[in-house]
Amino acid sequence: MLFLLEIKHKYSKNITKNHRNSKNSELGYYEKQKFCIFTRMKYSLPFLIAIVILLASSFTNSTNITIPIIVKNIKNSKGRLTIGVFKDASAFEEEKPFKIILVSKKEQVNGTLKSTIEIESGIYGLSILDDENSDYKMEYNMIGMPKEGFGFSNYYHAGFTKPNFKQFLVVINPSQKSPITFNLRYIL
Repeated sequence: MLFLLEIKHKYSKNITKNHRNSKNSELGYYEKQKFCIFTRMKYSLPFLIAIVILLASSFTNSTNITIPIIVKNIKNSKGRLTIGVFKDASAFEEEKPFKIILVSKKEQVNGTLKSTIEIESGIYGLSILDDENSDYKMEYNMIGMPKEGFGFSNYYHAGFTKPNFKQFLVVINPSQKSPITFNLRYIL
């Protein structure tokens, strides 16, 4: 409707001028402009509806749940803890979390930190990195061994390869009261 009013206003001088010459030419010109606008609106309307639906769903799905966490075996207070939240095994293998949560180490006492994180309900695999140099990635030595501490949700990994994604899955739901525990492991 707004587009139609703009076009009508824009061409109102021409319509008035043409009206003196011929009433039929005025209607023909105006109808052509009206058809052109409705054709454009016909194709843009589904696009606008899709945008509105996406915006509305982004507001309704953002109900975060506060979950307690316990991180044990923290070696020092340098840097911060970085928690990677993974939705599936392929994202974990590619090291591409859908969400990264940063946790300060300032509140730790004797190598143990109790804190909370905000996350949406669902089933996830959580990995934690003692990011001592705050660069958001694991540091390795010359032979490929991790130089920083790491851990997984409710699972201690003793091997030298990545764990199976199913081994550290956690279910996040609103009724969850028990904390997620991370036991950090330092190889070097």
